Amino acid sequence: MTVFLCSKCGAAITPELARLAAASELSDGEREQEKKTHEAPSTVPRGRYAIDPEPWGPPYVVQEDQENPKPAQPRGPVICPGDGFVISAGRRHTVLTNPEDAAGLQPLPNWRNSNGCCGPKGDEGRNPGLQ
Repeated sequence: MTVFLCSKCGAAITPELARLAAASELSDGEREQEKKTHEAPSTVPRGRYAIDPEPWGPPYVVQEDQENPKPAQPRGPVICPGDGFVISAGRRHTVLTNPEDAAGLQPLPNWRNSNGCCGPKGDEGRNPGLQ
């Protein structure tokens, strides 16, 4: 069992979690629902965590195959910011948990770094206090 802690203050972020071999993929129906609600279902059940070996987050690089682009990162959307479809060249081995297992995480005051790991998306870098 593993408990994830804040690297800055040492507070527990999750309860004890058991490791999964891998996170599940979203079905086509779940992807369609995500487009409507802008919220994806969790790919990790409560009480578990997985380590994603694929790159996640910035920096992004232009994909070689612009005719058949891949999602920018695992379980994410296809992104085309203007220079062409991009793919993550970011850090590997991201920890994935069910959001309900880290329910105490909240956006920082005034939404500073609200897209960091403690914010809603997690694709614009990590919060300096959580590593």
